[in-house]
Amino acid sequence: MIGGFDMKLTQKLARQYHKANKKTKGQILSEYCRLTEVSRNNASKRFCKQAKDIYPRVLPTEVGNRRGPRKKFNSTHVSIVKECWELSGGICAERLHPMLNIYIDQLETARLLEAYSKDKVSMTRTISVATLKRIISSFPRTSSKKHKGSACLYKQIPIVAHFGQFSDRPGFVEIEHSGGNSSGLFVVTGSYVDIFSGWVARAAGLGKNLASVTRINNLAHTRIFHPLLHYHPDNDKTILKVLFERMMKNKKGQDSPFILSRSRPYQKNDNAHVEQKNDDKVRKLVGYYRYDTEQEVKLLNLLYEKSDLLDNFFIASAKLEEKIRDGKGRVIKRVHDKPKTPYQRLMECSELSPDIRRKLKSIYDSLNMIVLRQEINKILQKLYEIQTRGSRKLIMS
Repeated sequence: MIGGFDMKLTQKLARQYHKANKKTKGQILSEYCRLTEVSRNNASKRFCKQAKDIYPRVLPTEVGNRRGPRKKFNSTHVSIVKECWELSGGICAERLHPMLNIYIDQLETARLLEAYSKDKVSMTRTISVATLKRIISSFPRTSSKKHKGSACLYKQIPIVAHFGQFSDRPGFVEIEHSGGNSSGLFVVTGSYVDIFSGWVARAAGLGKNLASVTRINNLAHTRIFHPLLHYHPDNDKTILKVLFERMMKNKKGQDSPFILSRSRPYQKNDNAHVEQKNDDKVRKLVGYYRYDTEQEVKLLNLLYEKSDLLDNFFIASAKLEEKIRDGKGRVIKRVHDKPKTPYQRLMECSELSPDIRRKLKSIYDSLNMIVLRQEINKILQKLYEIQTRGSRKLIMS
């Protein structure tokens, strides 16, 4: 807040400041800062604001006055360069420049430059490499390396933004593959979550290559006992390829068909259920260590096998039923249902066949929660000993 004295002084010195030369401006700023005890930066901002509010003609408003030499090449020359650049397949300026005259000759022979005057075409031939680089940098790239050769695969798999809408029946699974430090070969964990029941299946593999992800996918499916109707992974091309090839085989009658979709790129909330499980069921279980040996893969898969049984048959979770909002749309309360285990939710589901119910019941009767917890702790101790024996540091994923 500017006081009465400061305001009057600011108004008085604003016109002097903007009409003065550089040396005088510095003197005015110094005197103003001494009297008002404000910083030079703050004083300069005050002068600019006063000049705009009270003396609008003090500041120049002309747009056309640009410093430096006048532009030699206009939009017509840019259009000619773009014709040559597209003809070359979008190469860089360093490769395009020595061939520019040849490309222009080819375009003139094909009568593709008749819309441009000869003077403009001749002048385009004299463009320097630096100007050519600046012009080409403004062109939109026609080919993106985002999918790295898998564009056809991505085009055939539709995007579903809000997969949580299918949480009213079993068989709709979100998939995520996560790992730690990405330098070299490292262990990744594949998480499969049924969004209706919360049933989770985890498996580990060394690397994200096709063979490793295929083994992870096959191993995870051995821990899911009800039929799966719809897969919804992220945009990792390896798991998309594995599931897409499996979907094509199923359509030929080799197995029960299913639907395959994917989340939007860089939108993790499209797979919110599996992202939450990645934190609760993976990172909190095995930590943030870097695992990169076959021995650790075997121990992790054994750990996930025991932990899946414990989480799916004995650990209850609550599902969100409703969000209560106030008049401004802010969430003030979340209403959840009664906590149940994934096993209980599947057994209560009317769509599950009697055979699957009997199989789940037999597995449940054969389990002992105390024994599972003891086995999990033993495996975690072995993993910890391997990490400490190698003197490895914690690596955040």
